Amino acid sequence: MMGTLPTLFLILVFFPHGLQSCGDSTEAAAQLEEQLNESLGQRLSPSVVLALCLVNHKVKPDIVKSLKEDVISKGVNMTSGKLGQYVLALISCCEDTKNLMIDKELTHGINLGKLLSEKLGQEIKCIRMHNHPVTTYYQVALAVLALCKQGYYIKKGDIKIFAQAAMNNTFSYGGHFSVDTAAMAAMAFSCLQDSYQPADSIKMALTKLIMQIFCAKTAQGTIGNIYSTGLAMQALIANSQFIPFPVWNCSNTQEKVEEEIRQGAFLNSEMASQILPPLLGKTYLQAGQEGCAGVRETQSKAEMSDDRNIAVDYTVTNAISCNNSCSHSIHLTGIRGISLLQLMEIAEKKNPQHFQFTYKMTALGPFITSIAGIPTKAQKRTYWQFLNGTILIPVGVAEYKPSNGEHVIARLSKY
Repeated sequence: MMGTLPTLFLILVFFPHGLQSCGDSTEAAAQLEEQLNESLGQRLSPSVVLALCLVNHKVKPDIVKSLKEDVISKGVNMTSGKLGQYVLALISCCEDTKNLMIDKELTHGINLGKLLSEKLGQEIKCIRMHNHPVTTYYQVALAVLALCKQGYYIKKGDIKIFAQAAMNNTFSYGGHFSVDTAAMAAMAFSCLQDSYQPADSIKMALTKLIMQIFCAKTAQGTIGNIYSTGLAMQALIANSQFIPFPVWNCSNTQEKVEEEIRQGAFLNSEMASQILPPLLGKTYLQAGQEGCAGVRETQSKAEMSDDRNIAVDYTVTNAISCNNSCSHSIHLTGIRGISLLQLMEIAEKKNPQHFQFTYKMTALGPFITSIAGIPTKAQKRTYWQFLNGTILIPVGVAEYKPSNGEHVIARLSKY
């Protein structure tokens, strides 16, 4: 494979670039679409929902609701890749994954971006310390792609570490190059390259991965094996500028896939969900792009009419003197520059039962003495501690000005 790479780089220079002739397998795609739609009646799958929404299949509202209920109840315990898959599926169904709600009458939702960002942070930390992620590089790539498509900020240092892993040939298992991992990573880097500058490390990693994926193509048309071909096709379609038309025109790959579909190779819904989008020229990079603009505009018009507004999640939690229902959350909006104290007042007006608070003035500003009727007690050495996610807020509630997308936590603690 390595001997082929330099030749391909020369071809990139001298051949004109062109789009691949993929996406005209309508008969095979219709067969898989029907199969996947039927499978949702037996088993809920974010991968299947993602594929169907990408090809503009109208997924039933109760399926989307079940998907939302699933991730809200189980998301904290999901791996980074699994949560990333849910995020991509919900984005493709035009759902707001930064404020996901089952009932639109509720005042708050869950920020899947925040949760996924924390899981990615754990993966990157493990790579730094042990040269491998908590799960797999495939799951890391899926999480990065989902965060990028969600428009959630990823630290440049984390992206650099992920790009370096690609350059160091770490996307191999048992000594074999993983086409699936490389394809998912290539789509993630492709999503990132327009948003993160300087993008040299991203472009180098992306170029290398696309070359490696292409070199994994067999004479029969499969890329890696038949079950990795779907993601590989997506990566190559999404990055067609790297592989000129005379080099790969997709035809024998598509013919091989159609043959395998007729022979029943894709009866497994998870595998079928990866091959359906490229049969119609679609990729995971298009998640949420088609048909969602009008929906999102309507959803966000009230609170995101201009860039002066911020949205903040606020949670009050008591793990010291509470046996059940120890945490309560609310989604708040306000003008940029609003203080945490002012946001707490908004929360109090919306839901006094769980967010009413008292304070006393000190030389250092307001000191919170109770929240939700739970007072601080000097004899028990308890106080209300405020955090931004997992980071302690360094100033008082009157001075602290939350940023858009933050999750502020008021936690009853001991000193």
